Amino acid sequence: MKTHPKKPELLAPAGTIQAGLTAIDAGADAIYAGLSRFNARERGPNFTLKELATLTAYAHRHGRKLYVTLNTLIKQVEIPDVAVMLTELLAIRPDAIIVQDLGVLHLIQNHFPELTVHASTQMGIHNSAGVLMAEAMGVKRVILERQVTYEEIAAIRRKTDMELE
Repeated sequence: MKTHPKKPELLAPAGTIQAGLTAIDAGADAIYAGLSRFNARERGPNFTLKELATLTAYAHRHGRKLYVTLNTLIKQVEIPDVAVMLTELLAIRPDAIIVQDLGVLHLIQNHFPELTVHASTQMGIHNSAGVLMAEAMGVKRVILERQVTYEEIAAIRRKTDMELE
């Protein structure tokens, strides 16, 4: 099992470009943001592709990371639109795509392998078996289900070297 850095990543949400810039300037190690579609917070403020590209470049210039939330369930008719979005995201080069839908994970692995995938909390992963399955599917980080206790996180940590959030 690998050792993990002791310093946690300070991760902040960014619903607007100003919020993202402020989070980076205030010392966040990483931010997460969503586009107007396929994002669990679609009803709130979100980014255009141009804004996301600007914020990603800013984060990278400052040695920080940007993760894009693509964390909704995708309907069959939406798959082509998701593929177009992933093509556009590939050009922006975010540090990871946070996904919920297994079909999106499959799409990324088979057509966009340059993109790193994090499993969204909406995937409902809450034990070491789920984490190991996500790892076997090529996920780099698992954002654990919200109700997982500290003791459960410690038990999961003993079973895997996967990045956990």
